[in-house]
Amino acid sequence: MKTLKKLKIINWHYFWNETIDFGGINFLTGLNASGKSTLIDAIQVLLLGDTSGRFFNKAAMDKSNGTLKGYLRGELGDNLDGGFHYLRNGRFSSYIAMEFFDDKNATSFTMGIVFDIYDDGEEEHRFFEIDAPIPENQFIINRVPMDYKQLNSFLSSNYAGKFTFFDSNRQYQEYLKRSFGGLKDKYFSLLKK
Repeated sequence: MKTLKKLKIINWHYFWNETIDFGGINFLTGLNASGKSTLIDAIQVLLLGDTSGRFFNKAAMDKSNGTLKGYLRGELGDNLDGGFHYLRNGRFSSYIAMEFFDDKNATSFTMGIVFDIYDDGEEEHRFFEIDAPIPENQFIINRVPMDYKQLNSFLSSNYAGKFTFFDSNRQYQEYLKRSFGGLKDKYFSLLKK
């Protein structure tokens, strides 16, 4: 069995840098607008390999109003000019990572995604897998989250032969299906519900 042990989120909606530990049975409770759906949406990004945002906030309402841009930039609300106020502007990187323990092989592995957001508002992302727990630096160097290029260099230096970057969401989804015991394609539509 593969058991979720940790969730790491950096620059995801109102969360700057959080690590959440999981045990055998977990309850996600809190007041309205405390971040429960935000955490579920982060987990779903990794478990679905989907960055479209079409499934965001389904736990809270039938019609989702969350967007990937809103989660990455930390959308605060509308401004007077018809735009939005954000917590984060300019260039930055965001992470979602989950550490699992495989009790059959007695090993840990990490699945994650790094987002690089640019001054012009564009974003690029890469899903990745590391055959090890979440790194000790937790994807941060000198209090700044590593961008994709820095992460690639860090993993090449410290985890040679033990990591993979995926070229597309689809390639990552194929990895997901294999890693979790040969899941069928219907897994993705069932999890979204």
